[in-house]
Amino acid sequence: MEKKFFTTVFFFIITFSAIAQSAIDTIAIKEQLSFILERDQKPRKTGDSVLFIHYIDSTNLIMLEAIVKKFGWPGRSLVGAKGNNTAWLVIQHADLQAQEKYFPMIKKSVEAGESRKMDLALLEDRILMRKGEKQKYGSQISINPKTGAQEIWPIEDEKNVNRRRLDIGLEPMEDYAKRFGMEYKLPEK
Repeated sequence: MEKKFFTTVFFFIITFSAIAQSAIDTIAIKEQLSFILERDQKPRKTGDSVLFIHYIDSTNLIMLEAIVKKFGWPGRSLVGAKGNNTAWLVIQHADLQAQEKYFPMIKKSVEAGESRKMDLALLEDRILMRKGEKQKYGSQISINPKTGAQEIWPIEDEKNVNRRRLDIGLEPMEDYAKRFGMEYKLPEK
């Protein structure tokens, strides 16, 4: 009887320790992602340290890569919606090579319901724009080098862009363009 009691207690301690360790790791990952989010957004929102934005983005990528290497892509069930969005932001602000590397991983996360479809679409558009190709969802805006005006990067199959946007939870192009002070009209053909 005594041996059974100690075996049960030992099993409980080992199990509880494993669960507690997992919770501690999850909390630590969320805290690290929160730190990364603050670093990512500060220069973009306040202009503070904007001269160092490429350095900040590259060091954020190094920290995220360490998380991904140890735990896989940080989906919502591991780090919550905020942590998952932070991981995506780091990749969205990374160089093209990193974006192409992590795109398939984010796509699998979307298929598993762990990441948002719209995040994947925005990343896909950014990759296409950086490669000089037409985007699919109309999310990327560029500066016209001749006029200095903002304009929407060219869109593939533009007449159906709002249908694609709706499928992933994005607003119509007309509303999106207004947020940037632009007018947009779908092509007629």
